[in-house]
Amino acid sequence: MHEAAIAKSILEIVGERLQSLGAHTNAQSVEVLFGEFRNVDPESVSFAFDSMRALFSGCSDCRLSINTVTAAAHCKDNHHQYRPQAENAYRCPTCGSGIGKLLQGEELDVVNVVIEIERPDKEKKQHARVGR
Repeated sequence: MHEAAIAKSILEIVGERLQSLGAHTNAQSVEVLFGEFRNVDPESVSFAFDSMRALFSGCSDCRLSINTVTAAAHCKDNHHQYRPQAENAYRCPTCGSGIGKLLQGEELDVVNVVIEIERPDKEKKQHARVGR
Protein backbone atom coordinates (compact mmCIF):
# COMPACT_ATOMS: atom_id res chain seq x y z
CA MET A 1 0.00 0.00 0.00
CA HIS A 2 1.95 3.02 -1.22
CA GLU A 3 -0.60 5.42 0.32
CA ALA A 4 0.84 4.66 3.79
CA ALA A 5 4.32 5.51 2.51
CA ILE A 6 2.97 8.78 1.06
CA ALA A 7 1.29 9.66 4.37
CA LYS A 8 4.53 8.92 6.23
CA SER A 9 6.49 11.13 3.82
CA ILE A 10 4.03 13.99 4.34
CA LEU A 11 4.43 13.67 8.11
CA GLU A 12 8.22 13.58 7.77
CA ILE A 13 8.14 16.80 5.71
CA VAL A 14 5.95 18.48 8.32
CA GLY A 15 8.25 17.21 11.09
CA GLU A 16 11.31 18.64 9.32
CA ARG A 17 9.64 22.03 9.00
CA LEU A 18 8.67 22.00 12.68
CA GLN A 19 12.20 21.03 13.68
CA SER A 20 13.69 23.84 11.60
CA LEU A 21 11.61 26.35 13.59
CA GLY A 22 12.78 25.11 16.97
CA ALA A 23 11.02 23.91 20.10
CA HIS A 24 7.40 24.53 21.04
CA THR A 25 5.87 24.21 17.58
CA ASN A 26 2.85 22.18 16.51
CA ALA A 27 1.38 21.62 13.10
CA GLN A 28 -2.27 22.54 12.77
CA SER A 29 -2.77 21.54 9.14
CA VAL A 30 -0.98 20.48 6.00
CA GLU A 31 -2.23 20.88 2.44
CA VAL A 32 -1.14 18.56 -0.36
CA LEU A 33 -1.79 18.33 -4.09
CA PHE A 34 -2.30 15.00 -5.83
CA GLY A 35 -2.44 14.90 -9.60
CA GLU A 36 -5.24 12.90 -11.16
CA PHE A 37 -2.68 10.66 -12.91
CA ARG A 38 -0.72 9.94 -9.69
CA ASN A 39 -2.86 6.87 -8.99
CA VAL A 40 -3.27 7.75 -5.30
CA ASP A 41 -6.39 7.06 -3.27
CA PRO A 42 -6.93 10.20 -1.15
CA GLU A 43 -9.11 8.37 1.40
CA SER A 44 -6.38 5.80 2.03
CA VAL A 45 -3.74 8.52 2.42
CA SER A 46 -6.00 10.38 4.84
CA PHE A 47 -6.65 7.22 6.87
CA ALA A 48 -2.93 6.39 7.03
CA PHE A 49 -2.08 10.00 7.93
CA ASP A 50 -4.59 10.02 10.80
CA SER A 51 -3.30 6.65 12.01
CA MET A 52 0.36 7.77 12.08
CA ARG A 53 0.27 11.47 12.98
CA ALA A 54 0.58 10.86 16.75
CA LEU A 55 3.91 9.13 16.11
CA PHE A 56 5.46 12.38 14.84
CA SER A 57 6.38 15.11 17.29
CA GLY A 58 4.14 18.16 16.95
CA CYS A 59 1.77 16.46 14.50
CA SER A 60 -0.79 14.80 16.77
CA ASP A 61 -3.50 17.41 16.05
CA CYS A 62 -2.52 18.09 12.43
CA ARG A 63 -5.31 18.00 9.83
CA LEU A 64 -4.64 16.83 6.28
CA SER A 65 -6.20 18.70 3.37
CA ILE A 66 -5.97 17.00 -0.04
CA ASN A 67 -6.63 18.80 -3.32
CA THR A 68 -6.75 16.92 -6.61
CA VAL A 69 -5.29 18.48 -9.75
CA THR A 70 -7.23 17.61 -12.90
CA ALA A 71 -5.12 16.22 -15.73
CA ALA A 72 -4.48 18.35 -18.82
CA ALA A 73 -2.52 17.43 -21.94
CA HIS A 74 -1.57 18.50 -25.44
CA CYS A 75 -2.36 15.89 -28.07
CA LYS A 76 0.45 14.35 -30.07
CA ASP A 77 -0.65 15.32 -33.58
CA ASN A 78 -2.27 18.76 -33.37
CA HIS A 79 -1.30 20.02 -29.92
CA HIS A 80 -4.91 20.57 -28.84
CA GLN A 81 -5.21 21.04 -25.11
CA TYR A 82 -7.67 18.62 -23.51
CA ARG A 83 -8.45 16.54 -20.44
CA PRO A 84 -7.30 12.95 -21.00
CA GLN A 85 -9.86 10.45 -19.72
CA ALA A 86 -10.05 6.66 -19.60
CA GLU A 87 -13.50 6.70 -21.27
CA ASN A 88 -11.92 7.77 -24.58
CA ALA A 89 -8.66 5.85 -24.12
CA TYR A 90 -6.92 9.13 -23.17
CA ARG A 91 -7.25 10.35 -26.76
CA CYS A 92 -7.91 13.91 -27.85
CA PRO A 93 -11.66 14.41 -28.33
CA THR A 94 -11.02 16.83 -31.22
CA CYS A 95 -8.66 14.81 -33.44
CA GLY A 96 -8.35 11.37 -31.80
CA SER A 97 -4.56 11.41 -31.35
CA GLY A 98 -2.92 10.33 -28.10
CA ILE A 99 -1.19 12.30 -25.39
CA GLY A 100 1.81 14.20 -26.68
CA LYS A 101 2.64 16.02 -23.48
CA LEU A 102 0.99 15.89 -20.07
CA LEU A 103 0.74 19.48 -18.79
CA GLN A 104 -0.61 18.74 -15.33
CA GLY A 105 -1.96 15.83 -13.37
CA GLU A 106 1.17 14.17 -11.98
CA GLU A 107 1.60 16.45 -8.95
CA LEU A 108 2.43 15.05 -5.52
CA ASP A 109 3.35 18.11 -3.46
CA VAL A 110 3.10 19.51 0.04
CA VAL A 111 2.06 23.09 -0.66
CA ASN A 112 1.21 24.56 2.74
CA VAL A 113 1.81 23.86 6.42
CA VAL A 114 0.09 25.88 9.13
CA ILE A 115 1.95 25.77 12.42
CA GLU A 116 1.43 27.08 15.92
CA ILE A 117 4.42 28.56 17.70
CA GLU A 118 4.39 28.79 21.48
CA ARG A 119 6.82 31.31 22.89
CA PRO A 120 7.98 30.40 26.41
CA ASP A 121 8.68 34.06 27.22
CA LYS A 122 5.19 35.12 26.15
CA GLU A 123 1.90 33.58 27.12
CA LYS A 124 0.20 34.03 23.79
CA LYS A 125 0.53 31.71 20.83
CA GLN A 126 1.42 32.83 17.33
CA HIS A 127 0.47 31.20 14.05
CA ALA A 128 2.60 31.01 10.96
CA ARG A 129 2.13 29.65 7.46
CA VAL A 130 5.02 27.86 5.86
CA GLY A 131 4.62 27.38 2.12
CA ARG A 132 6.73 25.44 -0.32
